[in-house]
Amino acid sequence: MVEDKDSLSFGHYLKSIRLEKGISLEEISNKTKIRVDNLLIIEKEDFDRLPAEVYVKGFLRAYAKTVGADEEEAVRRYESSGFALRKTDEYDAEPENFSSKFWNPIVLSVGTLGIIALAVLIVSIFLEQTLFNGQVNQQIAGKNIQGDSIKFPKDNASIERVENKAPANITQKLLLSIITVEETWIKVAVDDLSVKEYSLHAGDRLELEAASGFNLIIGNATGVNLALNGKPVKVEGKSGQIVDIQIP
Repeated sequence: MVEDKDSLSFGHYLKSIRLEKGISLEEISNKTKIRVDNLLIIEKEDFDRLPAEVYVKGFLRAYAKTVGADEEEAVRRYESSGFALRKTDEYDAEPENFSSKFWNPIVLSVGTLGIIALAVLIVSIFLEQTLFNGQVNQQIAGKNIQGDSIKFPKDNASIERVENKAPANITQKLLLSIITVEETWIKVAVDDLSVKEYSLHAGDRLELEAASGFNLIIGNATGVNLALNGKPVKVEGKSGQIVDIQIP
């Protein structure tokens, strides 16, 4: 039995009871899940290595309970030892430091992600503007054009490539007028950039504008009448024949 326990500070108080009952630090560690080195810090009252007060009190209660000591007495001795006040002041300063350490990487990460997202958005807008530089004006008489209502061929084996009959040496803007006379589908590439697919019915009309030219794949060679800047463009082929035309 350790004498004069009333005069012992919190660490020595707990240690005296542990030794009196023959309990090892390893046993306490196994039951409390507190590491042995932390238990030693408590027993030695090593101020520089003690954690914040909120953790110290938890450790003291767990330690005291395991060795059969008074939990509140252990905490009271800690609070009256002077360590508590010093650790409280230290702990009060920690939130600001912790907040800074915690939030700075997050703010940096968010900022980096924001820059990446902005760059992706700018590139996307640029590509979209480039792809749709060839402006398409659709004038359809009471019908909706659906690009996915007709299945397009999986390869070019059945596409007949015909010779361009459009007028040559055109320097002005190119306006292609497409008037549908039979049901067909058509795929149009404007200035070799944007590609549009249409399902057309008799009476439908398209007007497409380009700077350099058009490439058309028509699902029915006799299904459309074409005119470039008001001049007819001949489409050679039979009814139902798929043809590929470059204009001009």
